[in-house]
Amino acid sequence: MLLHILCMTWASSVIFLQGRSVLCKEMKLSSRATKAPSPSDFLDKLMGRTSGYDARIRPNFKGPPVNVTCNIFINSFGSITETTMDYRLNVFLRQQWNDPRLAYKEYPDDSLDLDPSMLDSIWKPDLFFANEKGANFHEVTTDNKLLRIFQNGNVLYSIRLTLTLSCPMDLKNFPMDSQTCIMQLESFGYTMNDLIFEWLDVGAVQVADDLTLPQFVLNEEKGLGYCTKHYNTGKFTCIEVKFYLERQMGYYLIQMYIPSLLTVILSWVSFWINMDAAPARVGLGITTVLTMTTQSSGSRASLPKVSYVKAIDIWMAVCLLFVFAALLEYAAVNFVSRQHKEFFRLRKKLKEQQRQRAEEELAQQGLLFQSFGLALSAGSAPEMDATPVFADLPPGLGFYDIRRRFVDRAKRIDTISRAVFPMSFLMFNVLYWLTYKVLRHEDLLAGL
Repeated sequence: MLLHILCMTWASSVIFLQGRSVLCKEMKLSSRATKAPSPSDFLDKLMGRTSGYDARIRPNFKGPPVNVTCNIFINSFGSITETTMDYRLNVFLRQQWNDPRLAYKEYPDDSLDLDPSMLDSIWKPDLFFANEKGANFHEVTTDNKLLRIFQNGNVLYSIRLTLTLSCPMDLKNFPMDSQTCIMQLESFGYTMNDLIFEWLDVGAVQVADDLTLPQFVLNEEKGLGYCTKHYNTGKFTCIEVKFYLERQMGYYLIQMYIPSLLTVILSWVSFWINMDAAPARVGLGITTVLTMTTQSSGSRASLPKVSYVKAIDIWMAVCLLFVFAALLEYAAVNFVSRQHKEFFRLRKKLKEQQRQRAEEELAQQGLLFQSFGLALSAGSAPEMDATPVFADLPPGLGFYDIRRRFVDRAKRIDTISRAVFPMSFLMFNVLYWLTYKVLRHEDLLAGL
């Protein structure tokens, strides 16, 4: 009986221990089923060690093309250079696409931010800037890159870049011009059968609030569009954004227009200086001409050697013409004021020629009369030609009267110049500013 009781107790213990072992195994399996995989396991999946992910193959391989949505955030915009016709800007370039192979359900989070080193382990679009002349990444203090993966397989890739992009400029209206600079984003190796770029619907191009340009005003309106490229190797997707820039001419007004205007006005001071002060008037004229030549050369130093005429060239050329004309005006005044000396010199020379001619005629007539045995009387000599050299001067005037008349003519030239030069320059200013600031400006705005 005791033996039977011991056997029953042993059997119950065995059954209890077996049940407990089974329960522990079930609880362990249940905990394994509910426990999320470790980050290493998930990264192994991305690396392709466990899931067969291949970064060399695009999503939807042999299927519909991958749609990549792009948007940019502009940190800085500047260094617009006319000589090389390019501009420099710092941007955040963001690309978003769907890769079903990266979809996950193991994590409760809607998105995962991964280390930028994982970028080499996933497929990325082969985007490049078609009009790029120079670019560089930022690696201080670490790579300025962002990689975010969402549960549905969407991938967000953001990178910070500094770009130097080409911007062909039309400088006919410089420095009152408006420029349109383009940024083109294009696929290098994938045709439109495999990859398509498109702009984000809202906020495709964003600009920093404190963004300022030294010489230009960036228009808030941006021209978003497509620029699909057709090459011998196929049709490639391309999107573009146009930046509308309007130049502010405050710098050129202070450094070029006002100094040249004052130089032209300074040349008119010569009209109020006595004509006998030749060193003062000649020195003033030459100084203003050389000053305008220097200013004209300085205005072209920062501009490319284009074949057409710019607005600043017309201004500088006309200003140089005015100061040169003021110098020539004194040459004319000085010439007219000295004409009385020329008048008396020519009259003296003419009388000498008439006297010699009369003596020769008398000699010839004397020989003729002597051959016929006749005598020539002194009163029968031919009369001298008294035709004046300057027909508008009445005969019989003395030296001082004639001199005064020529000096009055020279002074009259100065008096007329005091009114003609300012009025002519004023008319030029009205036409110049009306043409470039009103008419052509409206045409440029209509063409944008």
